[in-house]
Amino acid sequence: MLTLSQRGRSGLQFLGSLQPYASSRVRSIAKAEFEADPQGKAIVEEHERGGSNEPWPDRIAQAKVVAEKSVAYKHERFYQRYVGEENFVRAIPAIEEKRAEAEKLVNRPFEDCGGSLELDDTVPIPDYYEGVEWHLEPGGWDGYDLAGPMFMAGIGPYVFSKGGYAAVEVGDDIRNQRVDVTKHLPKDHYDRIYEMGCGGATTLAACHKNYPDAELTGSDLSPAMLKGGHDAARAMGIPITFKQRDARNTGEPNESVDAVICYALFHEMPVSVCVETIKEAFRILKPGGDIIINDPPPFAAVHPFQAVVLDWDTDNRGEPFFSETCATEWVEVLKDVGFIDTRAFGLGSQGYPWINLGTKPA
Repeated sequence: MLTLSQRGRSGLQFLGSLQPYASSRVRSIAKAEFEADPQGKAIVEEHERGGSNEPWPDRIAQAKVVAEKSVAYKHERFYQRYVGEENFVRAIPAIEEKRAEAEKLVNRPFEDCGGSLELDDTVPIPDYYEGVEWHLEPGGWDGYDLAGPMFMAGIGPYVFSKGGYAAVEVGDDIRNQRVDVTKHLPKDHYDRIYEMGCGGATTLAACHKNYPDAELTGSDLSPAMLKGGHDAARAMGIPITFKQRDARNTGEPNESVDAVICYALFHEMPVSVCVETIKEAFRILKPGGDIIINDPPPFAAVHPFQAVVLDWDTDNRGEPFFSETCATEWVEVLKDVGFIDTRAFGLGSQGYPWINLGTKPA
């Protein structure tokens, strides 16, 4: 296991303390001021009368005006942006200091446990994906050759695991959340599970805990994420097949998988692409197969102040499609595509993880 120097750790530990403090203590002050404002109180009352998600831009614009009256809100948002940038300002030098060890870790031999890695440089890179520095990561998912160790040994344990960013609440462990979410697939057994936009191996590893006998396949556009996931899967001894694919064109045979997972994927694609992805999931699912989608909650399901917080990420934290995702009722899209037994519900106090479930008719 790669261990950062004390200097590398301390810089990230500071961020991992600042972000939860800001998003709990400071944000709670800002929310109280929002609710005490006469216009804010009226917005909350209107929201509580009926949870329509339209017209979300007007509703959030009104709520944003109220939120920005608060100095506490402005401070909290400043801290969020600061941590978002500093994650990489501090983590990359910390890993560079340990580059030799990190490269050795990445290139270490693994015992064959099954699974495979299929990269395909002919897969077209979509316009919406090209050049985006997701989550403010310099160069995007494939911009840094040691991104895997950077997250696994740095940002992951010292910052992300503390919660308090985007839709993730303070104290939420994003790894455990994946186990909790995949538990909500409605059946006790699946022969084959496919994850679209898997990134690495984290969600499929959670699936392995819940469905240890299932054949696991994941696809993504990022070769760096897939390589990291392949290494992580082999290190854990979990046989996972990784493929470089666009989620709209998996190349899988019709009716060939029992469950499809889309975990924290839709907020990183335009809604039109997400709809095509759901149609592709419907195609590859066997009759009676299930889909589970986890993403930030819809604006209609959260407090108006929280909607402002979520909307902020769109322009300020490398999440260009965050707002349009939160403005979409995915359970309704599932119905339109043909899924039945659809449900949508939140697990956390602020609605995240937000789960959408559907079944392909038998």
